Amino acid sequence: MNILAIESASTICGAALFLNNELVELDEINQPRVHGERLPLVVHNLLSNHSIDVADLDGIAVSSGPGSYTGLRIGMSLAKGLAMAGNLPLIPVPTLEVMNKGITKEGVYWILLHSHKNMVFAQQFNSGKPDSEIECETLDPKKYFPRFGFNLDSICKPGDYEIAPMSAQNVGELALKNFDKWANSELSHIIPNYVTSFNVG
Repeated sequence: MNILAIESASTICGAALFLNNELVELDEINQPRVHGERLPLVVHNLLSNHSIDVADLDGIAVSSGPGSYTGLRIGMSLAKGLAMAGNLPLIPVPTLEVMNKGITKEGVYWILLHSHKNMVFAQQFNSGKPDSEIECETLDPKKYFPRFGFNLDSICKPGDYEIAPMSAQNVGELALKNFDKWANSELSHIIPNYVTSFNVG
């Protein structure tokens, strides 16, 4: 299976190309506010480097949230445009499951992603499986323990959590594994999971 995977839900910005179920190229950086300018170029280069047209793909995978409102909109818009151009299904991949991909801990733990101020997106996992609904709450060190997270340094000491970054590679691997369950050709029905309403001002 050939898929393109996009990650833009946080400061991580990039894409990964999988051909015949294998990762052939990954291009991503950890830098805020570059997604709108950088992502289209990354996608163009990945496809060009391997002489692949969008129509040669079997689907477009995208980190679907929660996360940065702007980042999610950019990634989802690009993914939908590519899927529409190639008449392909879209594969929305939950961002906190993307972060969980590299965690091997047994038992109960929390995955946290910084939202704004002292607020975090949080979800409980149990031995690698989601075990609660996603919530957006004030960071509670006693409740959210043990915890893995990303972009938490403004509200946590580095030693207070284990880093669990997201990656376009993880997006693609999860999309391949769950293609039959997550792939959707009804593009208008797919929207980012913002968890909470976005308020301006």
